Amino acid sequence: MWLTWVYSLFILSSLFTYLNGKSVITSLHSKWDHTSFLAETSEFIAKEGNNYFWDFLDHITDKVVPEQWNTRTHEKEFDTAVKQAVSVLSDARSDLLKFALALRLYSPKIQVFQQIAEGYTESGSCGTFIDLHGKVLCSVAELEAEIKKVGSSDPPTTYTIDHFFPTKQEDLPLAILYSELGTSEFAVFHRALKLQAKTDKIRYVFRHFSKDQRNSTKVGLSGYGVELAIKNTEYKAVDDSQEKKVEHSDEDYIEEDNDIHGFNFNVLRKNNEELRDALKQFKIHLLETEELSPLKQWEVSDISFLAAQKIVDAPPEEALSTLVDISQNFPTRARSLVQTRLKNDFRLEVEVNQHIFEQELQLSEGDNAFLLNGINIDVDSLDIFQLFEMIAQEEKMASAFYQMGFRREYLSLLHNLDLSEDKVSYGIDFRDAYPEYINNLDKDKAYRDWGNSVKLMLQPYFPGMIRPIARNFYTLVAVIDPGAPESRSIMKILHSFYVHQVPLRIGFVFVVNDDKTVSGKDDVGVALLNLYNFAKMDRTPAKAINLVTTLLDDLQESQRELTVGEVHKYFKQTFSDQDIDDVFSSDSDYDTGRTAGKAFIERSGLQGLPKVILNGIILDEAGTKADKIEETILMQVMKQTPILQRAIMSGKLTDKDNVQNWLLSQPDILPRLNNRLLAPPSMHLPLNDVFPCSTTTLVKFNALTFDQKAQCIVEKMKYLTKTEETTTHWLNVWLVTDLDSLEGRELLSNALKALKKSNNMRLAVIHNGEVSPPSDKSPKISRLIHTIIRLLPNNLSKQILVKLQKEETVQKVLSSGGDIDEIAVHGMNLESFKKEAKLLSNEQLQIEAAFAENVLGLKKNDRAIIVNGMLYGPFGEGEKFEAEDFNLLEKIAERKGAKSIAEQIEKWEVDRESGKASDVVLRSIATIGRYAVKKPRTFVTLHSDTESVVNLIADDPKRAILEISAIVDPLSKGAQKLAPILLTLTKVVNSDVKLIMNPKAKLSELPLKRFYRYALNEEPTFDANGAAVAPTILFSNLPSKQLLTLNVIAPDSWMIQPVYSEYDLDNIKMQTVKQDALARFELSHILLEGHCFDEVTGSPPRGLQFILGTKINPSMFDTIVMANLGYFQLKASPGAWTLQLREGKSSGIYDITNTTNAEGPAIDGQVKVLIDSFNGKVVRVRTTKKPGMEKKNLLSDNEGGDMDIEDDDEQSQSIWSSLSNKLGGGEKHEVINIFSLASGHLYERFMRIMILSVMKNTKHPVKFWLLNNYLSPQFRETLPQMAKQYNFEYELVEYKWPRWLHQQTEKQRIMWGYKLLFLDVLFPLNVKKIIFVDADQVVRADMMELMELDLDGAPYGYTPFCDSRTSMEGFRFWKKGYWATHLAGRKYHISALYVVDLVKFRQIAAGDRLRGQYQGLSADPNSLSNLDQDLPNNMIHQVRIKSLPQEWLWCETWCSDESKASAKTIDLCNNPQTKEPKLDSAHRIIKEWTEYDDEIKQLLQSDDSQSKQEETTQGHIHDKGGEL
Repeated sequence: MWLTWVYSLFILSSLFTYLNGKSVITSLHSKWDHTSFLAETSEFIAKEGNNYFWDFLDHITDKVVPEQWNTRTHEKEFDTAVKQAVSVLSDARSDLLKFALALRLYSPKIQVFQQIAEGYTESGSCGTFIDLHGKVLCSVAELEAEIKKVGSSDPPTTYTIDHFFPTKQEDLPLAILYSELGTSEFAVFHRALKLQAKTDKIRYVFRHFSKDQRNSTKVGLSGYGVELAIKNTEYKAVDDSQEKKVEHSDEDYIEEDNDIHGFNFNVLRKNNEELRDALKQFKIHLLETEELSPLKQWEVSDISFLAAQKIVDAPPEEALSTLVDISQNFPTRARSLVQTRLKNDFRLEVEVNQHIFEQELQLSEGDNAFLLNGINIDVDSLDIFQLFEMIAQEEKMASAFYQMGFRREYLSLLHNLDLSEDKVSYGIDFRDAYPEYINNLDKDKAYRDWGNSVKLMLQPYFPGMIRPIARNFYTLVAVIDPGAPESRSIMKILHSFYVHQVPLRIGFVFVVNDDKTVSGKDDVGVALLNLYNFAKMDRTPAKAINLVTTLLDDLQESQRELTVGEVHKYFKQTFSDQDIDDVFSSDSDYDTGRTAGKAFIERSGLQGLPKVILNGIILDEAGTKADKIEETILMQVMKQTPILQRAIMSGKLTDKDNVQNWLLSQPDILPRLNNRLLAPPSMHLPLNDVFPCSTTTLVKFNALTFDQKAQCIVEKMKYLTKTEETTTHWLNVWLVTDLDSLEGRELLSNALKALKKSNNMRLAVIHNGEVSPPSDKSPKISRLIHTIIRLLPNNLSKQILVKLQKEETVQKVLSSGGDIDEIAVHGMNLESFKKEAKLLSNEQLQIEAAFAENVLGLKKNDRAIIVNGMLYGPFGEGEKFEAEDFNLLEKIAERKGAKSIAEQIEKWEVDRESGKASDVVLRSIATIGRYAVKKPRTFVTLHSDTESVVNLIADDPKRAILEISAIVDPLSKGAQKLAPILLTLTKVVNSDVKLIMNPKAKLSELPLKRFYRYALNEEPTFDANGAAVAPTILFSNLPSKQLLTLNVIAPDSWMIQPVYSEYDLDNIKMQTVKQDALARFELSHILLEGHCFDEVTGSPPRGLQFILGTKINPSMFDTIVMANLGYFQLKASPGAWTLQLREGKSSGIYDITNTTNAEGPAIDGQVKVLIDSFNGKVVRVRTTKKPGMEKKNLLSDNEGGDMDIEDDDEQSQSIWSSLSNKLGGGEKHEVINIFSLASGHLYERFMRIMILSVMKNTKHPVKFWLLNNYLSPQFRETLPQMAKQYNFEYELVEYKWPRWLHQQTEKQRIMWGYKLLFLDVLFPLNVKKIIFVDADQVVRADMMELMELDLDGAPYGYTPFCDSRTSMEGFRFWKKGYWATHLAGRKYHISALYVVDLVKFRQIAAGDRLRGQYQGLSADPNSLSNLDQDLPNNMIHQVRIKSLPQEWLWCETWCSDESKASAKTIDLCNNPQTKEPKLDSAHRIIKEWTEYDDEIKQLLQSDDSQSKQEETTQGHIHDKGGEL
């Protein structure tokens, strides 16, 4: 009874909250208009395959009624799209489609096509049109005639996202259709173009275009988070101009303590003594809705464990919802959590599992992890758009295995696989090339003073240096043609290593003409080798190399050509007593070593010279250039050192071993390398279809799908193996070749040689040549080999095929009309064989040839090899595939996990007879290779899972299953984000979910001080009128008295801004809002990011400027390249963009030479880039200096640009710069540039007053550069009005915090970072000097005085903290401890006002230095407590600070009252003693503040409507500032 009564109280309380509570509601929209759900669905289906896309378009043409489509709502649009998609998708894919449509995943791609289409001015009012080589057609009636007129005109530009109708011919006229799916016009145009494409008259491309985008509604977005952080109220920072003050008497508070929401707890306790505990809980619940009460230290300690226990104790189906509720609403749930008792069994299991996490996953307690089928996805950077692509790919793999009859079993196959895309480092054994070594660390006297024990490798040593040990740990061999120009620098550098005693063994393999008819008297390469051989005998190998490089240097310096005559001339000058013929003739004793090098190149498979090899590993060709070779070698040494150390620690490498021989005997060092096998395969075959193949004729085979064709080949394949033993083979090799050709038979011969040595391989042959019709009785080797393999047992087939390896045998068989009597082997029934051979048709050979052409995409007679379903080929003309290459194949397959897959499948007890188990291995490897995400896998192992783990089993037994494992600390920011994603995924994906608790123990403070929501729906939602509703984030039941700040946490590539909010989002207090606090945000930009490097130096070209735009407006956005990682960022939006260098110094000095992740190479200096997803785009750009510009510098301030200022020259530059300024009278400026930033209505109010105070004290032009990232909609709306009234210019600058730079999480600290970290890239290069002024300052002087102040060569000037108010001495932290030592007598400066010489700042890379130091320090939460001040003061020794005169900044906290009279600016510093609110300080300290405030209020209250109509052209939003 009493439980029912208390429950009723809770219901009443909830009802009260519902009726009286107010919520915070946010939403986020795109800038572009709604895109059709049908168009987005077609893009989803295009991901399934190009043929699926065109089938879907045909389906739309036939099934969608245009009249109904034209009157559709968004909801009808969605229903139609899903209904039509079901015809081509499985149930699992349909669920993913709905999820993709909820995410609006493909909306940016549709908008790309829309943007391209809107660029056609010729299309006029056409709702559907065709671009035919620049001719715009609005009717299909003229199509055929116009196709004939195309001639040789240039086709329109195509993009990687375009959809090409399948045709066999490439050199056809290109027609691009722009239309809206579902319309009658689309159906007409599509049918006409499809007909032309099918008859090979055109290539047909379709692009989405809607002339009338419906209702102009914006796209509602999801995939972002919103936090309401509990704000520190130590200093009041709320704008009270809009607040109504409410007075409370003491009696009110006494009453409130006993009477809460109408419940008098004194009366309730008195009348219901037995309910005392329940009433206490109920009172806590009601109080938490008003104000959060603090917890005691002992209550906080185990609160994370208590939260985890509550989640596990909930019913399994409610566990995720409980996790969402506790983590996202923790501030109001904390009190109830500490009322429960922690179970000891729970704690013990968690602690044991945490030990495993630390050992296997490198996860500490309190860390989070999210694993999808073993793929470890970083929770902190988890992006739902990238996660979707991963899930879609993994679901394809799971479905393929399900099609083969496996549900969860496939997961065990992934456990030991190497699915990463990291390039495997196989090495080459160079010992049989007999290198010419110039030293030997094991034996040479020069290294005798060094220790020679291998255990010295385990001792610590200086980073970036090679340990001096007298053992051949690192053998560096250069394979060169001594006469080639590129060999000179390599020989010279390697010789310098020897001279400077770098601990490397150095050798050379000379590759020269090995024709014996050629000698050193007529071939320059041979002549140089002769010279080396003679000098080596006369002196030493090292001196001989030096002699050759000296000759080559002399010739280069004198610009003489390297000839045989020059070699002979130099020889006579050096060895005057020697005869030319004795050394350089063909019978010379010094004509040695010519064949070894050439033979090594041919045998090893190395292609192209020179090659540099370290311990067998071939160094990257680009890294062996003269300017990079030292770094490349050192990097490879650092990479190999841990391998050597592990071998020594494990005892595998000892003092008794020859280190070089040990290294070259490792499994990954091979006698031959084949670059084709080390590169990714050309394709992965679809081998998951297991339905029996009933096709026996070529006609029926050609009618099958790709998957069915592959199944027929697998089912009818006949294999050769080494032995007759029934075993599971994990190396399935198919040779695709023309067996009637010599090259084809050589490939088979090499494969048979490899088969003799491999127990793991089975070999099959697919004929890819001409197949004779039945009427043609002429003998063919292809038919004979096919017949042998088909009809004879394995052992007999191999014996005959070995005989056919000899070409004379082949010719005998052909000349005898195909009679095989001579090659018959013992045990063969010749008569029976001949009889069956006559009955065997050519049909299978024809099917194989068709398979090679239609599925593999090969031409007749092409050679290729298929390994476990992966195609390598086609081979080039003359390309060899030796028996050793099959050995490499086996090693690669084993490393990638083929062997472990076979071992696992054997555990499944699959029938081995007739190769069924091997077929399963083949299909499994092919399926994994085709569909699996190429990421490493890790699977979670637990000691036990009974107390701290929630297991959720997949719902649908008739669908494929994914495995999701989540290790969470429920009271972490990661859990707040991960929980709603997990909850949504369980509704979208048929998955087994394992939720594992990883709470943090011994907490000293509350781990979460924010409420959080994540916008995510499993399918779109619509209102009563059928219009799409944007995913909305709702915060309800918030504490009424707590001050909250709202922040949207968007994906890294998004730039968002608030477009509507009645309330101050930086300071929300629920008791003061009259109704729901609504906030609407807009996705203003999606970033184009990049990294730019100089092709020659490898360094970033600092100061290089890029512009981004379209054909109509090529310079919409601009940016500057950082030295940090060569990073740059540009604002963009979905569309096709052109990236290029800015006119002026950038384009005058540099050219773009190479790009990655763009739409092809730069053409005329322009790079095409697509922003076609919510993930933005990251490009890599390579540049080179133009001829004659090699010494020019972008950041020099002289006209010629020749001054190349190095970082180390700062001090000397400062002296000359100072002297120059004094002699010249100081630099003059036309405009005062002021930079500032603010967040929240109070600081925006301060900033308006700061702006006014600047304008009141100067007659010079002023331009304000205001950070746009955090400005409110109200401020942005009123800014033009102020600019007009007070005659100043402004620009709203914005920059997204780069993802590679350590992220701050508190808004205040983020803003501190923006004050300092991006000064070099935030403003255009033509801004030479800028002054930062805090928003809460009031200026009393002409700021031009500070603009023209001489900084004495320093990059910036700050005002030191005042010392004059002695009462604050105890708070001056910089005078003791770390700061006193670090500053070493220098002053600690305040960041409220500073002036930056941007020219100098960029020249000395100050921004890059500051970011580098910040990156190093910011990972420590105890560092940089006052980021904007601590960082420049910490860097004072590296980036000098000019101390400004004290009068430039006065604040009452630190400065005496007497000094106020001379103050040029007054700052409202926080006072740690009084903690006085800033508004109170402003009124009291600054007499003009109230006057300014009233003046601005009067201005803003004037005719707002008139102000809005008169939009000023002075201000506009810019990604980094004004026009560069």
